[in-house]
Amino acid sequence: METLEIAHNGNKAASNTDKKPTKEKEKAKRHLPALPSAVSAADMNTVDYSGLADRTAVEWSSLKNYEMFSLSPDGSFPMMKVSRSKAVRLADREVMMVGSGRCFRVSLSNHPNQNQTQNKS
Repeated sequence: METLEIAHNGNKAASNTDKKPTKEKEKAKRHLPALPSAVSAADMNTVDYSGLADRTAVEWSSLKNYEMFSLSPDGSFPMMKVSRSKAVRLADREVMMVGSGRCFRVSLSNHPNQNQTQNKS
């Protein structure tokens, strides 16, 4: 008796009878360190950061992800772009959907202003 082979467009179809069930490989888990925890807020320093706000508004689409911006030219109420269509208000971590618009880039300075009163003395 002849065995019929199924062919599609001149190619023979592979039969699944020869394959043995294989175990799926488990992904290797990365063991990353946890964030360090602060003992208490009293052990921490008070830090004030200065920043710069652009004077010229830019388009929302020109901002990169995780870039800070403000809706006002004075840089008040800073926000951060987190994806193509979402922003987060830094004051209360509220997520906002954004389609388009103009905003002002905000850049933090490299060095925080610690104890400005000591510097003035």
